[in-house]
Amino acid sequence: MKYLYPCTGKITAAGFGKFLEDNLGKSRRNINLFSEELKAAYGIPYISLVNSGSSANLAASLALAEKLKRSGKPLKAAVSAFTFPTTVSSLILAGFEIIIIDVESDGFNMDAAELRKNIEGVSLIVVTHFLGFPADMMHIRELAAENGCLILQDACETLDLRDENDRQFFGYGDITTWSFYHPHHLSSYGGGAVITLDPDDAMLVDSICHWGRSCKCHIDPSLCTVPHGPAHQFTYERSGVNIEISELNACFGRWEFLKFPEYEKRRKENYAYLYNALSSVPNVHVYEHPSTGGSAFVFPVKITDGRTVDDAYLYCRQKGLEIRTLMGGVMNEQKAFAHLSQKVFPMAHDMAKHSFLVGIHQTLPMDNIIKMAQILTGFFNK
Repeated sequence: MKYLYPCTGKITAAGFGKFLEDNLGKSRRNINLFSEELKAAYGIPYISLVNSGSSANLAASLALAEKLKRSGKPLKAAVSAFTFPTTVSSLILAGFEIIIIDVESDGFNMDAAELRKNIEGVSLIVVTHFLGFPADMMHIRELAAENGCLILQDACETLDLRDENDRQFFGYGDITTWSFYHPHHLSSYGGGAVITLDPDDAMLVDSICHWGRSCKCHIDPSLCTVPHGPAHQFTYERSGVNIEISELNACFGRWEFLKFPEYEKRRKENYAYLYNALSSVPNVHVYEHPSTGGSAFVFPVKITDGRTVDDAYLYCRQKGLEIRTLMGGVMNEQKAFAHLSQKVFPMAHDMAKHSFLVGIHQTLPMDNIIKMAQILTGFFNK
């Protein structure tokens, strides 16, 4: 069905042809430049660009699994009841046992108190900043330090997330992942990033993303210890994959990044309009925009009069408004992950049953946002 008021509009490519013509050059030129531009903008120590956020999660999971095996720790990961499926799939592929942690009361992110109750034996805490809303990293980091856990932050639904002291959230964990999928904050029409904090982790992730090879010449020839010869680039030290971002996608990402401040401004304006329009409407709970850092990914709402997301879907579809569930709901309520746990996670279950989201993407004109608010008001007042 084609919606009159979709979650995401079309990203324009007008003008990109000239930028591409001017910037395509020698191999990996745009990959290197995009990496340096992101590092400079956000103070990132090390970054590896990959072909999707899902690939970023896979590389991160494989890297952290290797680190934990080296230290003799078990592969046991705690994940939020709300996360993206490939976050969990990546952990399973890397060999992790998964335990699921319920979300905060009336919130979207891992409940630190529930994590504390279930942290025995956990070696990796996987935090999803769900829908761009920041998780309680202060308490989660304290728990990680107390229990010797590593931290993976799935920040694919946000960008430039900062705390109240203007510190980037990637500093709270060991590895952080970003996505540049086109409905997300920054589009490279397919891409993602793995952020690491020290050179050893950076080299490990880079090797995994490049077939597991040993050669480091593409980073810094002085770091490469592989003997010269015809097999120089074909020497492998671990199992790996081939998931580096393409030159074309990196070039598009650079072009979009030039306009990113304006995109963020428009996303925040769209969120603010919907929040102000619905905050006094009965039968709905709306959420204040995160007070620090970047913008939310979407605009979530919770129905408070007992109706469900299915009721909202039927009403909004008739009006041409696209709504979506909270990424498919609770992880173990999906067929693919039902084997992970037989438990019911009440907070996440209730949130999934009664909540949905609409878009605030920078491609949506304000006329659409105004109409979306009117349709939603009609549903909640019904």
